[in-house]
Amino acid sequence: MESHAASTAPQSAGGPPRQLDTALLESLSERCMEVLLEEHHLRVYCVMITAPHSLPRVWKNGRKEIGNMLCRKEFDQGTLPCVHVKFGVERAVLNLPIGVDPVGGIWSSIATQSRQEHLVLQEKQYSGVDHREVVIDDRTSTPLNNFSSIVDLLQWRVMRQADELSYCSIDNKGKDGRGITWRKLDTKIAAVSACMRNKWKLKAGDHAILMYTHSEEFVFAVHACFCLGVIAIPSGPLDQNRLREDCPALIHMVKDFDVKAILVNNEVDQLLKVKPVVQHLKQISALLRTQLPPIYNSTKPPKQNLGCRDLGFTMSPGWVDQSYTALVWTYWTPDQRRIAVSLGHKTIMGMCKVQKETCQMTSSRPVLGCVRSTSGLGFIHTCLMGVFVGAPTYMVSPVDFAQNPMSLFLALSRYKIKDTYATPQMLDHGINTMPAKGFMLHELKNMMISFDGRPRTDICENLISRVC
Repeated sequence: MESHAASTAPQSAGGPPRQLDTALLESLSERCMEVLLEEHHLRVYCVMITAPHSLPRVWKNGRKEIGNMLCRKEFDQGTLPCVHVKFGVERAVLNLPIGVDPVGGIWSSIATQSRQEHLVLQEKQYSGVDHREVVIDDRTSTPLNNFSSIVDLLQWRVMRQADELSYCSIDNKGKDGRGITWRKLDTKIAAVSACMRNKWKLKAGDHAILMYTHSEEFVFAVHACFCLGVIAIPSGPLDQNRLREDCPALIHMVKDFDVKAILVNNEVDQLLKVKPVVQHLKQISALLRTQLPPIYNSTKPPKQNLGCRDLGFTMSPGWVDQSYTALVWTYWTPDQRRIAVSLGHKTIMGMCKVQKETCQMTSSRPVLGCVRSTSGLGFIHTCLMGVFVGAPTYMVSPVDFAQNPMSLFLALSRYKIKDTYATPQMLDHGINTMPAKGFMLHELKNMMISFDGRPRTDICENLISRVC
């Protein structure tokens, strides 16, 4: 059912989302069940409450009414935008057998024997947790868990693999850009770090929003923040078609985290100077009485020939403490509620360890980063895994992928990528627009697909039918 109590719409324009009254929603659900039982003798199994005008509707008698079959279909698919769910199992389900049932039912000897006969030839599934404390580098047999942060591990890679490829961008035609060696990566990070500390006066403990397109500049900025102890908050560029949503979200983030600077590259810098964007940011800043922090472009810092360690950009012991935040990931729900997750260096290294051990990643197979590089698997593969396993990272821009989906799949095939990630949206786009031939993915062993809701098995089936 729909209720105004389930709405999170802000009470004023540009204001924060309204908090839900969970106790009120619970009492509404309980009362709904009681009334239906008393008045109609209807035992309700589940009550879901949604915001007003959010359920699917159909035209009936000249006006729109809630469509029962559409609601049922979306319920089965798990796509109903509910904010509160209450189950009444004890009222609705009364015929579950308890104890020994000699006559019939799911626990009877006949039913048990039938189950065993059907499952006797099925392969058993074992679930468990693999607590592996020691993770070994496949080249040097060095325990990677000896490193307390990704910064220290990067410096070790620079010493061991200075002239090997670390990062390389791929254009929409599938051609390699100019590669960056580990030594060059170190000097690029050092150049951005020097700007942040000396020119922009950022210090350890300050929060900085990293608003970049999917680029190497974003990787430099992330590692520069780690080097200086600056708390990085990666964020995607503002969407000019959604300024009414994106601008308040950005200003609220600035206010809540006391952000000292916004770091950008050329593309985002030009975007933030567009007149409609400037006007929206000024209006929301005035409304929330918050001043927008300075915006710094890190695309072309002063050239630097020395690395991070030579310039003294090394980790302070306090920064690797569990209580110290190194990174903040932000997620936005469909109703514009923000979920922020703070990560320390121990957690960051732990996530890399899980990825490496789960997928059995080695330095002989490159890593590929494409979409959603500001959080989750996208961030881990774009900014961290290449450093952790000592492999080169190839980068495909989401914009290039949108224009030519073949560029991503050709890169997976050409560079023999073994482990990668994807989203349902990008796979749908790729399957619907690209030809069925022209590449083979025999080397691909693990593709992790991150879903916001229930997993869709049809995506895997469609992809397999296209490439196999």
